[in-house]
Amino acid sequence: MSNITSEMTPTNDIYDLKTERCVFGSANEVLGIDFLNHPAWREFQNFFTSLELDNYMKDGGLYRKRRFGRFKWFNDGNRLEQQPQTPYTQPLYFNPLNGGIERHFAPLTNDIVNSPILNSLLLKLANAYGELEDIQTWKINTYFNRIISTKDFVGQPVPEGKHRDGVKFSCLFMANRTNVTGGSTTLTDILYQNHVFTGTLGSPADVLIFRDDTVIHDTSAIKAINDTEEGYRDVLVIEFY
Repeated sequence: MSNITSEMTPTNDIYDLKTERCVFGSANEVLGIDFLNHPAWREFQNFFTSLELDNYMKDGGLYRKRRFGRFKWFNDGNRLEQQPQTPYTQPLYFNPLNGGIERHFAPLTNDIVNSPILNSLLLKLANAYGELEDIQTWKINTYFNRIISTKDFVGQPVPEGKHRDGVKFSCLFMANRTNVTGGSTTLTDILYQNHVFTGTLGSPADVLIFRDDTVIHDTSAIKAINDTEEGYRDVLVIEFY
């Protein structure tokens, strides 16, 4: 189950971001979409089984598999356009571990790009953010991440530690988690450094959305509960800017 502790009670409707830093809960609560009963849900979960190893981990970690893709959303026609695959870069001041280099991640497959789950999720977020910010076009980054833990190593969802993504809105969308403990996400106010939120995406289709320009975030390590088997945490990270 999901669990939350915070100095404020996080709201669970995406339009509450008009006055709040974050929203947290099931996708049904936050977005009004019942993904778990969607006929394409199982296929969406299976996308995380075919991710490729992230070869750019400067800590030498073998715990992250990933696919990455870019989109643009246009209010005119309410349409998404996949963008050409280009190297991903972050400045070192945003990512002191893996920033400062070009990273060539495995691209999204055609099945992922055409997924009804992904498209419904991106369009819902784009329209809501567009209304909140009075914006007609968004750039979108999508990261399909599997973080792994075995008897030999823990998995680090955020190996760079507390940071910003450098975007307007960030979304963490849980696809699945199996045989792991941990993975608690913390949001901290940028200006005053006070604690804002701590919660764990514990169930499929749980979602945490936050205003990236107001907080720094971190997620704790995951550890396999039964270390004779691999444990993993599958999360789709979506950035709008």
